[in-house]
Amino acid sequence: MNVLLVYLTSIDYKRQDIKLPQIRSILFAFSFLFTFCIITALSGCGGSDNGGPPTSSKQAEASLPTRIAAAEKSMQQLDSAIKSGLIRNALILKEYASILQTQKPKLRALVDNLALDAGNDGAIYKNLQNRLATLKNEPDLFETPLARYQEANAIIDASQPEIYNLSLIDVVNVLADMSDGSLPRIESQSKNETLAANRSEDMGAGSQLIGNPSYGQWTNNGGTSVWAWYGMYSMFRDLTGGRSYGYNQWNNNRDWSYYNDVGRERHGNLRNKSVNPPKSKKYGSKRDYGVNKKSYGSASSERRKSSYGGSGSSDSSKKSEFSKKSSAPASFRNRSTYSRSGFGGK
Repeated sequence: MNVLLVYLTSIDYKRQDIKLPQIRSILFAFSFLFTFCIITALSGCGGSDNGGPPTSSKQAEASLPTRIAAAEKSMQQLDSAIKSGLIRNALILKEYASILQTQKPKLRALVDNLALDAGNDGAIYKNLQNRLATLKNEPDLFETPLARYQEANAIIDASQPEIYNLSLIDVVNVLADMSDGSLPRIESQSKNETLAANRSEDMGAGSQLIGNPSYGQWTNNGGTSVWAWYGMYSMFRDLTGGRSYGYNQWNNNRDWSYYNDVGRERHGNLRNKSVNPPKSKKYGSKRDYGVNKKSYGSASSERRKSSYGGSGSSDSSKKSEFSKKSSAPASFRNRSTYSRSGFGGK
């Protein structure tokens, strides 16, 4: 376009049969045609075939088989990455659980249940599996084909190894808090620092998991929404002297958690993630988690912030840097080992 403009404007119009007004008309027509072609091409790039937003409900419905197949493939790749030891925070979770089983034998049943999240039998992975099964087999639960399409994309994002790695932050930090500070938190300041920074109430062990539909649900108790833990996680209530937390108290006084402040849109169950969401942002560290909202505008930006050590490959030979160094639980006693790993706890 610029070359044509330079060429035409360099013509000696006194020697040409075409006059300046005619040339301007040609330029205008060419510019219009060029712009139309660019817009048409760009609209094709964002089509639903590659995960972009559909332009109509009919297009979303037509594209659903492709997106559901992509979600299934993404879950298979995640399963392979977990089994190959490529999820860095899962390795940390295993070691923390191993240490706590010795430190707190009375809490072993609870610790063992949390340790399941290091594999594909844990609450977070099972929640993704259930979401995929609902997406495939229960279309009537979705208001529109577009909503179903969006859920497929959310599952694809949440099952990326780098992003799934981040979803384990809260579970690791729950175990860190249960160790009474002997194990550092990850991707967060220490418990006392975040409580002070957010002017939050100490709601006891497991509080980072309140609001996460993988571990419990909000129930109606006399007109008040109260958090109820699933199954074995009800031991968290015993650790707080049998205390239950209503939504208003939790919302007004809660501390930071990865799920509630960063990952809810991707990791939340479709039917539950919009139930009683937190009304304000909390802050977990001096990093970008919960601080810079723009850091989490896309899956790619979240992957760049991830502490995941691999490339997303399921090749078992491509172990993360952490997996090569973390075979001995005793290493957690040396805090300097994690000086470059994003551990902010004390």
